[in-house]
Amino acid sequence: MLRQNQDSAARWLPWTTGTTGLPRVYCLPFAGGSSHFFRSWTEPARDLDVEVVPVELPGHGTRLRDPLLTGMAAMVDALCEEVLRRESGPFAILGHSMGAKIAYAVTEELERRPGATPPVRLFVSGSFPASAVEPKPLHDLPDAELTAELTAMGGTPPEILANTELMEFMLPVIRADLTLLEQWHAPAGSRVSCPITAFAGRDDRVVPAELTAGWADHTTAPFALRVHPGDHFFLREERDGMLGRIAAELHGHPVDLPAPDGT
Repeated sequence: MLRQNQDSAARWLPWTTGTTGLPRVYCLPFAGGSSHFFRSWTEPARDLDVEVVPVELPGHGTRLRDPLLTGMAAMVDALCEEVLRRESGPFAILGHSMGAKIAYAVTEELERRPGATPPVRLFVSGSFPASAVEPKPLHDLPDAELTAELTAMGGTPPEILANTELMEFMLPVIRADLTLLEQWHAPAGSRVSCPITAFAGRDDRVVPAELTAGWADHTTAPFALRVHPGDHFFLREERDGMLGRIAAELHGHPVDLPAPDGT
């Protein structure tokens, strides 16, 4: 049974060989994304005395044969049972876009479970606040319209969007993720007890930076808003700046209040 549990957890954490003793940051991807996105963060993070742990969701990346999950409750339960129930901390969770909503729901669940270790900090990126209803549902759009929306977001390389065969494979994955994202939101007044740091792109037209500030309403602890140059996928170019701020906050530097421009 122990080996079975270890194998199951390994599917969720394909790039993690063992604990480094550093504070961990479990990283959850955006809709259609995989653990590969955060794999390039692992080495720079270690230089800052932080361990980045990319999470592979079922049906994505190295887990293409696993059934996709389209419900938040099932996703949260699986993550808590298979990955985080053995974590003794300190650790944090980071999610971008869809991943931010999952990260919040997981944090809520861990704070609720007797004996569980909740994260010491929640990092959310490029996401509407947890209680917000996604303003533009995409999961049931026809293929051509959905592809056009993905093009406008800028997160998918043009060569992939132009590859009809590849998109036929990818669209069901993206639809499943969008279904999970668009059919869940936290109850009004929902809060976690750990600090939240929200990252936003100054030119993000999908989730405007000023709306990202609404995450402040979802914690009873300190909140910080960090605005970076870029669009919805600003974290590609801003990886090092984000990692620097993540490391500073995990290593006990005071969390300052947002400046007037939100930076």
